[in-house]
Amino acid sequence: IDRSDFANLYIEAFLEVIGQDGTIVTPTYTYSFCDGEIYDPDTTPSKVGLFSDEFRKRLDSYRSVNPIFSVSAIGKKAKNLTTNLSKSCFGNGSIFDKLQEMDNSKYVVVGVGYFICSQVHYIEQCMNVPYRYVKNFYGIIKIKDKTYEDVCEFYVRHLDWDVNTDFDKIEQHLVDKELMKKIPLGQDFISTVKIRNICDEGAAMLKKDPNYFLTKPPVLK
Repeated sequence: IDRSDFANLYIEAFLEVIGQDGTIVTPTYTYSFCDGEIYDPDTTPSKVGLFSDEFRKRLDSYRSVNPIFSVSAIGKKAKNLTTNLSKSCFGNGSIFDKLQEMDNSKYVVVGVGYFICSQVHYIEQCMNVPYRYVKNFYGIIKIKDKTYEDVCEFYVRHLDWDVNTDFDKIEQHLVDKELMKKIPLGQDFISTVKIRNICDEGAAMLKKDPNYFLTKPPVLK
């Protein structure tokens, strides 16, 4: 069995678990506008792994028109979650905003030994952290036979500051409060936590410490 077939076996297993009423959303980030590339939701490959690229290529998959942080979704709410989004990667009306508004949306990490959570950047933008700022990126989007210029808002790090995100603290915090379930899977883990809990707990910790999500306080390089 090749790696693509193996990825699709995982996808089918997840779809069986969620059933007809569930929806799976996976990152299919491309960073197209950051790299000066044309973004085509039908053909632009995901740059965040084989699983996400196989996921977005499926006929039952819907992909958002975000030229930096696109996602693909399969299931009952797939079309709703990937359409009518704002121009912001992480702000109001983004996919991350939509997900935190849903009562039972969950963040799931499978088969890796570390925790990475893009929802953290949504929290940072909501809380207006001092080490990031809104920057507009411009480029070209191609959908079917239509090509047009567009803009995308990205909450970026100050490049002249030494800023590194630390996901371990929020993960351990969620585990300690018994909000995250973390179960061994081979040599790694499968972790699940409600997205609303990530947002609520993350915002609360940022109020106490504006640098909570960083490995160390930001300094000029």
